[in-house]
Amino acid sequence: MNIKRLGIVCLLGLNALGASAQKWFSLEVEKQVNEILSRMTVEEKLSYLKGADWMSTKGFPNLGISPMKMSDGPQGLGTHGKSTAYPATVALAATWNEELAYEYGEALGRDCNARGVNILLGPAVNIYRAPFCGRNFEYMGEDPYLAGQTAANYIKGVQDKGVVATVKHFVGNNSDYDRHNISNDIDERTLFEIYFPAFKAAVQEAEVGAVMTSYNLLNGLYTTEHPWLIRKILRDCWGFNGLVMSDWGSLHYTVPGVKAGLDLEMPGGKFNIKDLAYYLKSGDISMEMIDEKVRHILRVLIGFGLKDDKVVDSNLPLDDPKSAATALKVAQESIVLLKNEENVLPINPQKIRNIVVVGKNAHGYVHGGGSGNVTPFHYISAFDGIKETAEEYGVEVKYMDELDFQPKLIYTNDTQGEQGLRAEYFSNKDLKGTPVTVQNEKKINYSWGDGTGIAGMPKEHFSVRWSGIVSTSESGEYEFTVAGDDGYRFYINNELLIDEWHEGGLRSSKIVRKLQAGEKLDIRFEYFQAGGGAQATFTWRRIGEHKDLFVESLNKADMVIACFGHTSESEREGTDRTFTLPEVDAQLMARLKACKVPVIGVVNAGGNIEMQGWEPSLCAMLWTWYAGQEAGRAIGEILFGKVNPSGKLPMTFEKKWEDNPAYLNYHDSDGDMHVAYTEGIFIGYRGYDRLKREVQYPFGFGLSYTTFKLSNMTLGEIREDGSVDVRCRLVNTGKRAGAQVVQVYVGKTSSQIERPEKELRNYKKVFLQPGESAAVTFTLPREAFTYYSTTAHDFVVEPGEYRIILGFSSKDIQSQIKVSYQ
Repeated sequence: MNIKRLGIVCLLGLNALGASAQKWFSLEVEKQVNEILSRMTVEEKLSYLKGADWMSTKGFPNLGISPMKMSDGPQGLGTHGKSTAYPATVALAATWNEELAYEYGEALGRDCNARGVNILLGPAVNIYRAPFCGRNFEYMGEDPYLAGQTAANYIKGVQDKGVVATVKHFVGNNSDYDRHNISNDIDERTLFEIYFPAFKAAVQEAEVGAVMTSYNLLNGLYTTEHPWLIRKILRDCWGFNGLVMSDWGSLHYTVPGVKAGLDLEMPGGKFNIKDLAYYLKSGDISMEMIDEKVRHILRVLIGFGLKDDKVVDSNLPLDDPKSAATALKVAQESIVLLKNEENVLPINPQKIRNIVVVGKNAHGYVHGGGSGNVTPFHYISAFDGIKETAEEYGVEVKYMDELDFQPKLIYTNDTQGEQGLRAEYFSNKDLKGTPVTVQNEKKINYSWGDGTGIAGMPKEHFSVRWSGIVSTSESGEYEFTVAGDDGYRFYINNELLIDEWHEGGLRSSKIVRKLQAGEKLDIRFEYFQAGGGAQATFTWRRIGEHKDLFVESLNKADMVIACFGHTSESEREGTDRTFTLPEVDAQLMARLKACKVPVIGVVNAGGNIEMQGWEPSLCAMLWTWYAGQEAGRAIGEILFGKVNPSGKLPMTFEKKWEDNPAYLNYHDSDGDMHVAYTEGIFIGYRGYDRLKREVQYPFGFGLSYTTFKLSNMTLGEIREDGSVDVRCRLVNTGKRAGAQVVQVYVGKTSSQIERPEKELRNYKKVFLQPGESAAVTFTLPREAFTYYSTTAHDFVVEPGEYRIILGFSSKDIQSQIKVSYQ
């Protein structure tokens, strides 16, 4: 589908799609915009189209125009020092709670007000297409309706505090492995049904103030330079009156960007005064185009009351207890209980008296990486949260590090007097000069989220060399594993055996070496960090039959809780992650298969991880996403039953990558930099239904410590506007208070065109006490029965019979009614 064709499509669809003016936009606002615009010089107008610095627009005191201060988002303010770190927005989607999404936005708005931030760079609403995408944790799942409703309520909360929200990344940023060069080629129907709806909801339902374009190309054009996307769809079709900005450094060419309708380049480069003035003089662009952009920026400035300098609200604390409470509430409602064999959870303190916690993610603040990162004032780690709650019940909890049980093999020098390695830390990436410090370290398993903590060391752009001696008293084959983010290399006797000395995401390498008893070999592991997160790991083990002292020690406990998964080093902006576990976690889970006591998994990730090799050995599993600064407390409360889990998956968990509908067309395979979305609208549960493939865990799935029953489904009369009410009764039939999400799907029984078996069209989270029941009513608008016709270039209803389905997941259907709809 070419761009010319897309332009015709949009022109034909304008009237049918309609338009919506934002409530912050008015005739009075426009009057003030025109007055300021009339007093601006050409140079002032041109200079207004790029950032004044990394995170603000330009101010003009002579015109009464203040700079607008921005901050990274979307799960907290990541730019101006420490702030409340909320659960990632994929976790917010997992709450399936619209009211909580609004509260989340409100809390973000307060945090902005406390810092004088005017524009929040969030939410991100790109659709989860495959588990690899490095920014999936910032997105809101695979379903456009769920993402749209979550985002709309988030935006309303932010903007009700007088802060401009920015919906991003418009559009098609569904992978991060080569985001600056890939053209995501998406057909018309798929755009309108899958990838546009969340953005449209942000504009027309939430009246968002700003839209940010993406890095990638769409159907051969960069989104920053895409007139069909910005002018025809966003402005003409959806009626957007606000500000369109670039993602940082995503504008490639000046004239195409001007003509396409981009208003503000952040932080600046192509929209500079010199180049813009040249193209004005040459006639490539016009003053009317420049005025239009300035007008859009001024509309937001004035419409949100930001014309006069919006000072910090000194009545609001930076470390706000109300914000922390919201972060905790979202964490509690977002965690998904995926497995619970024989009701091993909640933990029964009468039977479980001592617990061992293992895994690298038990300690520290575990989060996704990139611009979505937030540095909290304080956090509660998984281990601390579990221990804190366990103490209330008199249960003993301790941490056990598997690295403490590695074979005695590595020594700082050939005297073999001290185990470990000699560590030299350098304040540059090249291991040059005099080390900042030299120390001996018994184990190398670092995840530095905010620098090494060593005095004199920079937080970024540093390097480390570990050196020592390998010597064993037992001949045999030994496996050495090293991992790093960014560059690393590994030597034995000065022979370079592993060479990954380049920037990149977290990855690991291993070698096997046969060692003879008594021989001594020099060993060296080198690492450099080039910005962002940092992780360096070096482990070793003997291959073959031997006593596993680590597992033997675990078997003395009553229960093992394993905290594992991805982190900011392996899941982050700018790169994709693996579908498998990081190597250190894979090794841990392989060893835990030998445990004779129950093993509970507490997993971090922004989406699915291939789990066929380790999930069967777990008795229970919590999927905790990246649950923010209060993660540990929420985890502890859920494990011990103080909180009943109510999170539901916002995406499908496939059994293996080959099952995914995008399997054959996720990566650019032929080198032409084009990725064709050949699965079309059949992504996520729509695709698995179509392919009749069994999944690991379905969309909308999540267990509870109580049980629910749905009954009395009825359908009201279809109104003149095409809407219809669906009613049912939900009962908590268990012994604990809890919440269930009733999900409403609509599907055409037979169709002249290919349509999904069912599509989510509404949902509601209902909290009930034991034995309590509630009448639940949903309204399905006419749009719930439509599909996008590439003939009519509009959403249309196909007359005939439809199924209205109520379920607790996309696979757990509780009740359904057929209805004739014209």
